[in-house]
Amino acid sequence: MKRVLALLFVAVVLALGVLPLTASGAEMTETKYIYFETPTGSVAWNNFKMVYCHMWSKSGGDIYAWQAKEETAEDMGNGFWRYDLSGIDFDPEGEYSLIFSNENGMQTYNLNITSACLGDIVTCNGDTCVNPVDGEKSCAVARWKYNGEKVHPAIEVDSAGKLLNVDNVALDGIETVWGDSQGESHELPEAAVTLTATEGETLSAADIKAEKDDGINLRAATTWIIVASAVVVCALVAVAIILARKNRK
Repeated sequence: MKRVLALLFVAVVLALGVLPLTASGAEMTETKYIYFETPTGSVAWNNFKMVYCHMWSKSGGDIYAWQAKEETAEDMGNGFWRYDLSGIDFDPEGEYSLIFSNENGMQTYNLNITSACLGDIVTCNGDTCVNPVDGEKSCAVARWKYNGEKVHPAIEVDSAGKLLNVDNVALDGIETVWGDSQGESHELPEAAVTLTATEGETLSAADIKAEKDDGINLRAATTWIIVASAVVVCALVAVAIILARKNRK
């Protein structure tokens, strides 16, 4: 009887240990927020009241109007803001871009976003470049903290017709530039075909789908582990009860 109870205790401990791990994994794949860490060293980014997240897609244009109420981010303190994307229906094979801005006219450069970026943090390391829409203005170059190697700032054509490729993304196989502020797509200038990149790569539709499938597989594995743990615990409890009744006899 003591041996059975000992096994039962071990099973319960293991099950309780597994549950937090599986729950945290599911939470990471199902998160509905993206985060923005405001740049330091700039008065305009230190003296403001609101941060907005403007998003658009190549196929559908702006999701909301510029700095509309729906684009308002939540102040998390210590320079961090978060934006809730639960109301936006992501197409796994779609092409999306975003800009973070404040009411003082400061904004980031256009940054690509995929479903893999959910839960990630947008950061600015101090790099600036020309504003794609207004060549007289500059903006902060933004990058994903954890997905920055695969999801780059958007390749744009500025108001003067100059190609902006701030992360030196390889242009081989890219036929169009996507992600301008009107949600339109531009053909690459002929001169861009001769450009080469020193580093970086684009995230293809197949890559996005694979990452999403990985998230689905993780949730399925999480569910299986939880169910299996519950079955094992129930079985051991049943065995313990049966043995206890036999001992009474």
